[in-house]
Amino acid sequence: MHSASKSFTSYVTAFSRPTSKGAYATERPTSYVQANVSERTSQSRHKRDVRPTVFPTVFTASCIIFLFTLFSNITFAAQILDLERVTELALKNAYDVKLSNIDIDISQAMKKRAYSLYYPTLNVRWNSEYAKDMSGGTSQVTVVGDTIIGDNTRYQNSLSLAASWNLFDFGSTGRKVLIAKKDVDVKKTIFIQQVRDIKIKVLNLYTDLLIVYKELEAKKELLSLYRELSLAKERMYSAGMISRIEVVDEALKAVKTLDAIDMLRLKLKGLLQDLSFYTGDDYDENSLWIEGFEEHEDDYANDFEAEKSPEFKIYSLEIEKKRAELDILKREQLPQFGLYSRYVWYGQNPDNYDASIRDVRERNYYVGISATMPIFEGFKRSSEMQKATLEIDRLKIEKQKKLAELTNRHAKLNETRRMYVKGIETQKDMLTKVERKLTMTGRLTEQKVVDFVDLLNRRIELINQRFELTKAINTRVSTIKELQILSEEIN
Repeated sequence: MHSASKSFTSYVTAFSRPTSKGAYATERPTSYVQANVSERTSQSRHKRDVRPTVFPTVFTASCIIFLFTLFSNITFAAQILDLERVTELALKNAYDVKLSNIDIDISQAMKKRAYSLYYPTLNVRWNSEYAKDMSGGTSQVTVVGDTIIGDNTRYQNSLSLAASWNLFDFGSTGRKVLIAKKDVDVKKTIFIQQVRDIKIKVLNLYTDLLIVYKELEAKKELLSLYRELSLAKERMYSAGMISRIEVVDEALKAVKTLDAIDMLRLKLKGLLQDLSFYTGDDYDENSLWIEGFEEHEDDYANDFEAEKSPEFKIYSLEIEKKRAELDILKREQLPQFGLYSRYVWYGQNPDNYDASIRDVRERNYYVGISATMPIFEGFKRSSEMQKATLEIDRLKIEKQKKLAELTNRHAKLNETRRMYVKGIETQKDMLTKVERKLTMTGRLTEQKVVDFVDLLNRRIELINQRFELTKAINTRVSTIKELQILSEEIN
């Protein structure tokens, strides 16, 4: 009975060691188990002629095994993230992209409005009034400016159909249509720019998310090893092999790693919230799997041309619009010729309103051509022309600035890519050496040449080196993808 108690105690003690995930299988102390087993042993001695029953024990064990198998087979659905799917959702739900689509529709409507200037305008007008002569019938019809003064008292009604048409304006209408068409092209190009910017934002956000996720996984592995290392140092201290300071140092490493895990989880949650802003989906950091980038050769061709970027096209179109606006201001100083006509129905009665309506009949029709030319507007036209000229000069400078920024941005990314190409080779070489060192340490540990602490230190070094390599590869692939997005040409 005592031997059974000792074996059970050793089993619980081994089971209470930290698992590979850094969590303890049980927190029940060994002294409690020993006391419980001793108590049950002493109670069994006072019982007489009681034969042990095997069935309940076997049944309980079978139930435990069944439940363990059942729960171990339960898999919780993890939320899998990959860059392609995330980018697709972001482009579908991004506010800037939606606004750009609406801006395109608005510019299309404004283009239709500009084309309407080529068509004549038609207006219908109905007038119904009562005119009272205050002179007692002694006055005559008088015209003063645009005002007509009647000569008698009557009810009168008129219906007029008026038409007007811009015959010739030296190309001002054509320039207005051109501005509207260029504005549609601007809005479409801005849409392409917004899509590109969303792709880059999501790519950078996904890269940060992936690196934090990989670092969190590495820190969890390190926490388990630091706990094992702390226990090993505790045993060495109990054996008098090391000082208490070394034990405390190892415990501090575990505490710092645990604090780093908490900070990484907080950072991961913040990044997921930022990603949710673009995609519209909710993410749970506790049930999440983030797909990494596939490592590939440096297949980026340095074919970036700033003249094929959305910014170049946008500023070029804006300059063309301003030049057309300047042409309109110049052409509006010339005469503008128009055609007009009016068809009038008229009816009146001195005593009865209904009779005046029944009296409405065709009265007259006229058609004519008008010419309008501004002579003096208080220097308004010249100041507007000067303003448009200066705005064109400003757009040219802004265009040069934006192209210089794009070129500089591309050059920095390309240099970062080249640096990571060299750095990854160094990281791979270092990882290979660490793996060889770990293999040799493992063999020496089996041969009792080195202790278990050295083996744990080599494992810690391997995890750190593996994470640095993963981080470098993901950053390099992300940089190449960003360069490819920047180098996309405008159709």
